[in-house]
Amino acid sequence: MDGFDFVHRESVRFRDLDGMGHVNHAVFLTYMESARLAYFRSLGLGQNPLEGLILARAEVDFRSPIELGEQVEVGNRVERIGTKSFVLEQEVHVDGRLAAEGKFVLVAYDYTTGRSKELSSDWRERLEGVPV
Repeated sequence: MDGFDFVHRESVRFRDLDGMGHVNHAVFLTYMESARLAYFRSLGLGQNPLEGLILARAEVDFRSPIELGEQVEVGNRVERIGTKSFVLEQEVHVDGRLAAEGKFVLVAYDYTTGRSKELSSDWRERLEGVPV
C-alpha cells in the first residue's frame, strides 16, 4: 500500500460477517484497532502500547463491503503529532480496492489521575521517526 508506513494483514473470519453476509461495520474498527496495536509494537513501543493511551476520536468512512475469505490490509501512518495527542490515518484495502478510511485521535493518558498528559519523549521520537 503506497504511502503507508506500516501494513497489517488479516483474513476475514466467518464470525466477522453480519446477517447480510458481509463484514459488519463494527468489525472494520476491530481490524483498525488490531493494526494500530501491531503498528505501535513495530515501532518498539512495548507489548501493550495502548496501555498509556486513550482513543478520543474515531472517524471512519466506509467505501466498499468486505466478504468472507478476502484478505484485509490496513495501512497506518501518522498525520499529526501534538503535545498530548496524535492523529493516525488508516485505510482498509481488499484486493486493491479501498474498503474504508479512518482518522483516529489518540491521547496520552494517565489512568491514575484520569487526565491527559504530554506524550513521552520516547513516543514522540518513535512517531516522528516515521515519515508524515
